[in-house]
Amino acid sequence: MRIRFDGKTVAVSGAGHGFGRCIAETFAQRGARVFGCDLSAAELVETATAGVEAEVVDLSDRVAAAAWIARIEQTTGGAVDVLVNNAGGVAGQEMHPIEEVEDADWDRIFAVNIGAAFALSRASRKSGSQQTPCWREQDSNHRSRLRKVVDAKFQRRSDPGRSNTDFGRRC
Repeated sequence: MRIRFDGKTVAVSGAGHGFGRCIAETFAQRGARVFGCDLSAAELVETATAGVEAEVVDLSDRVAAAAWIARIEQTTGGAVDVLVNNAGGVAGQEMHPIEEVEDADWDRIFAVNIGAAFALSRASRKSGSQQTPCWREQDSNHRSRLRKVVDAKFQRRSDPGRSNTDFGRRC
Protein backbone atom coordinates (compact mmCIF):
# COMPACT_ATOMS: atom_id res chain seq x y z
CA MET A 1 0.00 0.00 0.00
CA ARG A 2 1.37 3.43 -0.99
CA ILE A 3 -0.06 6.28 1.06
CA ARG A 4 -0.03 9.71 -0.59
CA PHE A 5 -0.37 13.21 0.87
CA ASP A 6 -1.00 15.13 -2.36
CA GLY A 7 -2.58 18.51 -1.71
CA LYS A 8 -1.75 18.43 2.02
CA THR A 9 0.29 21.03 3.88
CA VAL A 10 2.73 19.62 6.43
CA ALA A 11 4.77 21.58 8.99
CA VAL A 12 7.72 19.82 10.65
CA SER A 13 9.67 21.44 13.48
CA GLY A 14 13.24 20.33 14.03
CA ALA A 15 13.56 19.44 10.34
CA GLY A 16 17.29 20.18 10.06
CA HIS A 17 18.55 16.69 10.84
CA GLY A 18 17.71 13.24 12.19
CA PHE A 19 14.11 12.19 12.59
CA GLY A 20 12.80 15.65 11.66
CA ARG A 21 14.60 15.69 8.33
CA CYS A 22 13.55 12.12 7.59
CA ILE A 23 9.89 12.89 8.38
CA ALA A 24 9.94 16.05 6.25
CA GLU A 25 11.58 14.27 3.32
CA THR A 26 9.12 11.39 3.54
CA PHE A 27 6.08 13.65 3.44
CA ALA A 28 7.60 15.54 0.48
CA GLN A 29 8.25 12.27 -1.37
CA ARG A 30 4.62 11.32 -0.74
CA GLY A 31 3.29 14.48 -2.41
CA ALA A 32 2.79 16.91 0.48
CA ARG A 33 3.86 20.52 0.45
CA VAL A 34 6.27 20.50 3.39
CA PHE A 35 7.54 23.36 5.50
CA GLY A 36 10.38 22.69 7.92
CA CYS A 37 12.10 24.78 10.55
CA ASP A 38 15.19 24.44 12.69
CA LEU A 39 17.85 26.61 14.32
CA SER A 40 20.60 25.47 11.95
CA ALA A 41 20.58 27.15 8.56
CA ALA A 42 23.40 24.87 7.39
CA GLU A 43 21.43 21.71 8.18
CA LEU A 44 18.27 23.11 6.60
CA VAL A 45 20.12 23.52 3.30
CA GLU A 46 20.29 19.74 2.94
CA THR A 47 16.67 19.31 4.04
CA ALA A 48 15.60 21.82 1.38
CA THR A 49 17.15 19.69 -1.38
CA ALA A 50 14.28 17.23 -0.85
CA GLY A 51 11.70 19.90 -1.75
CA VAL A 52 11.07 21.09 1.80
CA GLU A 53 10.49 24.83 2.22
CA ALA A 54 12.94 25.46 5.05
CA GLU A 55 13.22 28.38 7.45
CA VAL A 56 15.37 29.18 10.47
CA VAL A 57 13.07 29.71 13.48
CA ASP A 58 13.96 29.93 17.17
CA LEU A 59 11.11 27.92 18.65
CA SER A 60 12.00 28.91 22.21
CA ASP A 61 10.24 32.17 21.23
CA ARG A 62 6.51 31.34 21.18
CA VAL A 63 5.72 34.46 19.14
CA ALA A 64 8.22 33.37 16.48
CA ALA A 65 6.74 29.86 16.49
CA ALA A 66 3.20 31.17 15.97
CA ALA A 67 4.43 33.57 13.27
CA TRP A 68 5.99 30.63 11.38
CA ILE A 69 2.62 28.85 11.28
CA ALA A 70 0.95 32.11 10.16
CA ARG A 71 3.49 32.49 7.32
CA ILE A 72 2.81 28.92 6.18
CA GLU A 73 -0.93 29.54 6.15
CA GLN A 74 -0.47 32.83 4.30
CA THR A 75 1.79 31.16 1.73
CA THR A 76 -0.55 28.22 1.11
CA GLY A 77 -3.83 30.08 1.52
CA GLY A 78 -5.06 27.45 3.97
CA ALA A 79 -4.53 25.68 7.25
CA VAL A 80 -1.75 23.26 8.12
CA ASP A 81 -3.10 19.73 7.59
CA VAL A 82 -0.35 17.88 9.48
CA LEU A 83 1.82 19.34 12.24
CA VAL A 84 4.83 17.32 13.39
CA ASN A 85 6.18 18.66 16.70
CA ASN A 86 9.65 17.17 16.41
CA ALA A 87 11.88 19.98 17.70
CA GLY A 88 13.52 19.34 21.01
CA GLY A 89 16.60 18.07 22.67
CA VAL A 90 18.88 18.95 25.52
CA ALA A 91 20.18 22.33 24.30
CA GLY A 92 23.85 21.43 24.53
CA GLN A 93 23.57 19.69 27.89
CA GLU A 94 24.58 16.23 26.70
CA MET A 95 26.48 14.28 29.33
CA HIS A 96 26.32 17.08 31.90
CA PRO A 97 25.51 15.98 35.43
CA ILE A 98 22.21 17.45 36.59
CA GLU A 99 23.90 19.49 39.29
CA GLU A 100 25.84 21.34 36.56
CA VAL A 101 22.80 22.30 34.47
CA GLU A 102 22.05 26.00 35.03
CA ASP A 103 18.49 27.25 35.44
CA ALA A 104 18.69 29.23 32.19
CA ASP A 105 19.74 26.07 30.31
CA TRP A 106 16.86 24.12 31.86
CA ASP A 107 14.43 26.90 30.92
CA ARG A 108 15.62 26.75 27.28
CA ILE A 109 15.23 22.95 27.19
CA PHE A 110 11.69 23.29 28.52
CA ALA A 111 10.86 26.18 26.16
CA VAL A 112 11.73 24.13 23.08
CA ASN A 113 10.54 20.68 24.17
CA ILE A 114 7.23 21.79 25.72
CA GLY A 115 6.64 25.46 24.92
CA ALA A 116 7.26 25.14 21.18
CA ALA A 117 4.93 22.16 20.82
CA PHE A 118 2.22 24.11 22.64
CA ALA A 119 2.75 27.31 20.62
CA LEU A 120 2.80 25.51 17.26
CA SER A 121 -0.26 23.39 18.09
CA ARG A 122 -2.22 26.40 19.33
CA ALA A 123 -1.27 28.52 16.31
CA SER A 124 -2.25 25.80 13.86
CA ARG A 125 -5.67 25.47 15.51
CA LYS A 126 -6.29 29.24 15.53
CA SER A 127 -6.39 29.32 11.75
CA GLY A 128 -9.63 30.10 9.98
CA SER A 129 -10.08 26.45 9.07
CA GLN A 130 -13.06 24.62 10.53
CA GLN A 131 -11.51 21.33 9.49
CA THR A 132 -11.04 18.82 12.30
CA PRO A 133 -7.38 17.87 12.56
CA CYS A 134 -6.59 14.21 11.94
CA TRP A 135 -5.51 13.62 15.53
CA ARG A 136 -9.03 14.46 16.71
CA GLU A 137 -10.89 12.45 14.10
CA GLN A 138 -12.78 9.39 15.23
CA ASP A 139 -11.24 7.51 12.30
CA SER A 140 -8.45 5.57 13.97
CA ASN A 141 -7.75 3.97 10.58
CA HIS A 142 -6.15 7.27 9.47
CA ARG A 143 -3.77 7.24 12.43
CA SER A 144 -2.84 3.62 11.82
CA ARG A 145 -2.08 4.37 8.15
CA LEU A 146 0.15 7.28 9.16
CA ARG A 147 1.92 5.04 11.69
CA LYS A 148 2.56 2.48 8.93
CA VAL A 149 4.27 5.18 6.85
CA VAL A 150 6.52 6.17 9.76
CA ASP A 151 7.22 2.57 10.78
CA ALA A 152 8.09 1.58 7.22
CA LYS A 153 10.39 4.56 6.77
CA PHE A 154 12.30 3.89 9.97
CA GLN A 155 12.12 0.11 9.53
CA ARG A 156 11.49 -0.43 13.20
CA ARG A 157 13.20 -3.47 14.61
CA SER A 158 14.23 -4.67 18.02
CA ASP A 159 17.94 -4.13 17.70
CA PRO A 160 19.57 -2.98 20.93
CA GLY A 161 22.78 -2.20 19.06
CA ARG A 162 21.13 0.46 16.91
CA SER A 163 20.89 4.05 18.15
CA ASN A 164 18.29 6.67 17.23
CA THR A 165 20.78 8.38 14.92
CA ASP A 166 21.10 5.18 12.88
CA PHE A 167 17.46 5.51 11.85
CA GLY A 168 17.94 9.10 10.67
CA ARG A 169 20.83 8.04 8.44
CA ARG A 170 18.54 5.80 6.39
CA CYS A 171 16.77 8.77 4.84
